[in-house]
Amino acid sequence: MLNLKLFRNPKIAVVMLVLAFCLILSGCTLVTAPQKSTAGPLGVYRSEDSGLGWAVKSSVLNAEGKSLTIGDVSVTKILLDPNDNSVLYLATNSGLWYSLDSGDGWQQAVLFGNNPINDVAVDYFNKCNVFVVAGQSIYRSADCLRTWNEMYIDKSREDLQVTQIATDHYNKTYVYAANNKGEVLKSVDAGKTWQTIKRTNNVVTQLLIDADDSRLVYVVTQNAGIYKTTDGGKTWSDEKSETNINQSLDQFGESKNMPFLVQDKTKRNSYLLASRYGLLRTANAGMKWEAIPLITPERSTNIYALASDPTNAKIIYYSTDNTVYKSVDGGKNWATYKSPSVGIPNYFLLDPKNTKVIYMGAKAMPK
Repeated sequence: MLNLKLFRNPKIAVVMLVLAFCLILSGCTLVTAPQKSTAGPLGVYRSEDSGLGWAVKSSVLNAEGKSLTIGDVSVTKILLDPNDNSVLYLATNSGLWYSLDSGDGWQQAVLFGNNPINDVAVDYFNKCNVFVVAGQSIYRSADCLRTWNEMYIDKSREDLQVTQIATDHYNKTYVYAANNKGEVLKSVDAGKTWQTIKRTNNVVTQLLIDADDSRLVYVVTQNAGIYKTTDGGKTWSDEKSETNINQSLDQFGESKNMPFLVQDKTKRNSYLLASRYGLLRTANAGMKWEAIPLITPERSTNIYALASDPTNAKIIYYSTDNTVYKSVDGGKNWATYKSPSVGIPNYFLLDPKNTKVIYMGAKAMPK
């Protein structure tokens, strides 16, 4: 029997009446207003359904059983061990982090502490050989991060920073590096000695070694475009007008600013380029580019991350300040999703063995 005193409160009366009708009428459902979602912290996120849903993956493993996270670090790069897709490395503004279980738990490389790490690379032939660049130095561990050796240091210029490191997937002793002065370095003895093979006079922000031919290396700069070698650094694309990639980019205003290059691994010589212009595509190793139409107008937003499905080139992901975009038809149409993080979605990495699994690294919003 209903307590009639409850009906003196109008709000309770309404709820009670709805419940009463639900008891009488079959198929009646009481619907509550959805709760407002709250974006998560920085650090790392993992999706197992091609970007539809994300889970925070920022737990730190520790012997004391304390609840620790890397949710306050800004991620610069996420790297997957080329021979073990459960092993991940993070280059962050607060140290080098690694996970042995697909991001479920993280540990910090002790040597570097909370110092910024600019880049990390793993030997394709020996997973225990790991290279890290931090400050003015290049470090290598030959025993799975237990100990480290400083393989290169340049204190000739106080503001110099080594920005990039990349290992060759064909020649096991070849390693490439670059710095914020625009210099590209190469070692042919696993980092023991180095030589400068290119000077671009602009900050090098990416080194990309072609997955089909390691002699083909792309050097991406902050705002001076792209340089390419097809012979491991002996000659360069800007030495001849007919091979100069930057000339083909000139027709797309600001395409040489903030560029990031991604290889389409389903077709040789095919790449995607994100920049201040927007997105571009090439099918002939940069000799000719075409624009990919976006929802936003060209040159209207910053693109921070770009990824292409290595098994299906029609699937493309990119991100802006707080939005993730996805296309399943090569860029003809785009779906938009709010970023799961309060920070900027700064890096995407697809698991090549299961491309439904995507890792996203977030960085702090600029102040």
